[in-house]
Amino acid sequence: MELHYVKILFTFSLDEDLDDPYLLYASRSAFDAAFRKALSCRKPDCAGCASLGNCPYPANFAQRIAGDPDAVRRHQKPPLPFVFQFPSLLPLPNGGASFECSLTLFGSAVQHLSSFLLAVRLLLEGIQASLVRVEAECPGGAREPVAAGLSPALPLLSALDPTGAGPLLPDRVTVRFIRPLKLTHDGRLLRRFSFSELARVLMRRVSSLAYYYGGTELPLDYRWLSLASHSVRTLESNCRLESWSGRPAGLVGSASFAGDLEPFHLLLQLGSATHLGKGASFGFGAYQLER
Repeated sequence: MELHYVKILFTFSLDEDLDDPYLLYASRSAFDAAFRKALSCRKPDCAGCASLGNCPYPANFAQRIAGDPDAVRRHQKPPLPFVFQFPSLLPLPNGGASFECSLTLFGSAVQHLSSFLLAVRLLLEGIQASLVRVEAECPGGAREPVAAGLSPALPLLSALDPTGAGPLLPDRVTVRFIRPLKLTHDGRLLRRFSFSELARVLMRRVSSLAYYYGGTELPLDYRWLSLASHSVRTLESNCRLESWSGRPAGLVGSASFAGDLEPFHLLLQLGSATHLGKGASFGFGAYQLER
């Protein structure tokens, strides 16, 4: 199972105090505008644009649904082909403080790396922050500086690379959500979930990214995995609903599962890169795997 990606890490400092610690998690529209600005695009939308066929913006933001009905049934609407991991800003006063965020690009989005790099710089400038350092994550967790240039060559990562959790056990795993997980049903945030619910969301997200941006169908028996996921039981869960600025943000905490988990290992490892749930591209649903 292959879904290659690159992970870029940005160190930045605040030029002045910011009072909203979760400001970056609400940056979808700001990043959309920053990406257009990086392309010197002044249009409000792509309708009638002469550059539509080779422009990076629609390739990464349009989320065009496939023309194949079977593909639509399997993958539904494509997700965005990138994922941010943002910090929560320190309490006031925080001007001058340094922070780190990351941006992971999947499949074809890597071809537009230079546009993403400039867009992140513009996004940070928009919140009165200065970019200090840009690095790329290498297999195994090492880092290397990202050289200036239009198309810097960067190391590709995949689910087969070593993970911080080390080899996973075949019959037990703990999933620790370090950023709020937003799983919804009938428009409402779920306060608890089973492994089966988690696995189905994970299969949809990972397979959609591979199909729409990697040009490949992952060799997954979705029906069998879905059925198998029901036999995995929850050992314990301390997930709780966290509120940000008085509003529900999602579930944080950990859940431990037991059962035949080996068929789900690569999916779980990929999910730690793709994040899960609503708002995954902008920092929500980030998790770590623990033995």
